[in-house]
Amino acid sequence: MKTTLFYIAMMLTLVVSSCSKILDTTPQDFVSPVNYYNTESELQSALAGVYDRLGDNRVYAQGMACYMVFSDEFFMKNQTSGINANIVDASTLEVNRHWEALYTGIERANMLLDNIDKAVKVAEDKRNEIKGQALFLRAYYYFLLTDEFGAVPLKLQSTKTPEEPPLPATPVKDIYERIVVDMKQAEGLVKSVSDYGYNTRITKTTVQGILARVYLTMAGFPLNDVAKYADARSYADKVIQSGLHGLNPDFKQIYINHVQEIFDTRENLWEVEFKGNNQGEIQEGGSIGSYNGITCGIIDIGYGYDYVHATAKLYNAYAASDQRRDWTVAPFRYVTTGQTAVKTNWAADQIYDRSNGKWRREYELLLPRNQNITGTNWPLLRYADVLLMFAEADNQVNGGPTTDAYKAINMVRRRGYGKDVQIPDAQADVATGLSQQDFLDLIRSERLRELAFEGLRKHDLVRWGIYPTVMQAQAREYQVNMPSTLKDPAIAQAQRVTDRAVLFPIPNSELAVNPNIKQNTGW
Repeated sequence: MKTTLFYIAMMLTLVVSSCSKILDTTPQDFVSPVNYYNTESELQSALAGVYDRLGDNRVYAQGMACYMVFSDEFFMKNQTSGINANIVDASTLEVNRHWEALYTGIERANMLLDNIDKAVKVAEDKRNEIKGQALFLRAYYYFLLTDEFGAVPLKLQSTKTPEEPPLPATPVKDIYERIVVDMKQAEGLVKSVSDYGYNTRITKTTVQGILARVYLTMAGFPLNDVAKYADARSYADKVIQSGLHGLNPDFKQIYINHVQEIFDTRENLWEVEFKGNNQGEIQEGGSIGSYNGITCGIIDIGYGYDYVHATAKLYNAYAASDQRRDWTVAPFRYVTTGQTAVKTNWAADQIYDRSNGKWRREYELLLPRNQNITGTNWPLLRYADVLLMFAEADNQVNGGPTTDAYKAINMVRRRGYGKDVQIPDAQADVATGLSQQDFLDLIRSERLRELAFEGLRKHDLVRWGIYPTVMQAQAREYQVNMPSTLKDPAIAQAQRVTDRAVLFPIPNSELAVNPNIKQNTGW
């Protein structure tokens, strides 16, 4: 890693793409750090470089929307080779590039943090705002790395020379403690979402909501520090009490807004911004809606690769009157004949044939469409998630759900049924008097229904300590109930989730340059 990071340090310097709401600036190449970081424009450009890795193809542009987050909500149709088939080892390109993308983000953050105090002519409040975002993003990249790889090198300063010795892995507990320290410091430095009017920058409630996620993770596997449930409840409640966020009354509109690049800062606390279709000078598009979208073979309608398919477990988790079901799991596909495609409904028993329906390319506004690239934004934190985290943590803290926990989950469910979230509803509201375990089981199911295809299900299953068990059960379910034309690849994908698959292997690109790090167990 040291050689790679030294190269990054010298070249960063700065090779970034501007994002319309993060930064509007001209990318600059080959600028020495000695002569940089002096003006607000230079600090903002450096900050854009830190944000930039969120949109990498092996991070949220594609990988973390599907093939890096295998779970019980989807399978990859008829995929029998490579990472699309959940075949992974230390040499897998996507895993190596994922690791490198996250550490590139960390190195860029470290360079900015190392040099930000040089900008003495920049107002202190502006420097603090930029510093807070850089601190948070560095911590978030470490959160992803630790969640996915376990103990990794914790590097908190930029690389100055290739002779620096490579770092050993830092214990997971120590990395999480540093994540919390940096995020708490960021909480006091960043601005409110109301200061921006868009949600692709880090804001105070974003920090608070992600801290709730971090604390819930610390409370579960592998640390199992149950005292952290109280912290998770506290930070989720900070978001709730801010009054800045609420549920969009129309579930499907959340995703139409993503497709149309419309910022709904009440529902969506934080998004990765993609822009355009990569057919102009600025290349900022992603693959949301194409790689993981509804089956379609016509570009003009909105090309969708026939990869990501819903499981019967996901589809059957919804009641028939739950409006989230037929938006999340598309009830139709486009049947292509020559240069035409006809929207055609699936038969009632064709559950496993159905695609992820959340991000529908028919709503794209920018034409002409590109086969692979879309400007659809990716949600990193929604208010519904905050409410469900609050309910989960409240249940654990109090030995069972309180009135507040019921209120939080019922708001999410009422919206799902198309009801007013503030008015009790016999159809949507859950039964009262549940035990602590029964309420936890309900939360697990509700997170599946609400957050399907948003890259969080694997993370949830891992922190609950049930990932291999659930996926082996999926393999058995596929064997019994999946159509014969689909089952063999899907069974193999699920069966590959054994105990070792809770963590990815440490990539060969790291092992080759770092003799002080060991491979994860089983790899």
